[in-house]
Amino acid sequence: MVKIVPYVASLLAFGQAVAAAKAVTSFSEWVDGLIMDPNGDNMTPEEVMDAYSSGQFTTSPSVVAAKLSRSLLEKRASCYEFAGTECLISDAVACINAVASRGANNCRNIYTQCVIGTAAMTTDGQTTSSCNDVARGGGFILDHCVRPGVDWVEGSEYAYGNGNELVRLRRA
Repeated sequence: MVKIVPYVASLLAFGQAVAAAKAVTSFSEWVDGLIMDPNGDNMTPEEVMDAYSSGQFTTSPSVVAAKLSRSLLEKRASCYEFAGTECLISDAVACINAVASRGANNCRNIYTQCVIGTAAMTTDGQTTSSCNDVARGGGFILDHCVRPGVDWVEGSEYAYGNGNELVRLRRA
């Protein structure tokens, strides 16, 4: 008779290790993972929403910003600037994922970066920013503008590394 218990225990431990490898504590950390290793074992947008909804995001936006060495002179996210223009957080996460998947490709001269469901991610299209930096701007918006217990978000932030190109998440 084969002893199954040791095999089941090792499979459970493996599953926990995989989950730990994917775990993130903020939207920005998730975006950075997508950018650093696009083909890696990154969380899907659905997994990100599950982690956020279950309270696994524990890093405050100010800590995330400090980790990414943003200058104190750089502007911070503006949230809920225009009433009635909020989009679902889950759709915003999907948009950020789509833009990040375009990699370092230039997002210049593109106003509408992404539209998924209720979310539109736009930039002013005037300066050169990589799609990665636009996605990072979206991550900062979520870290700063998402409110606990609310499914909707709206805001703007400058593309990471470029204080001249405004990234906005809002209703499509």
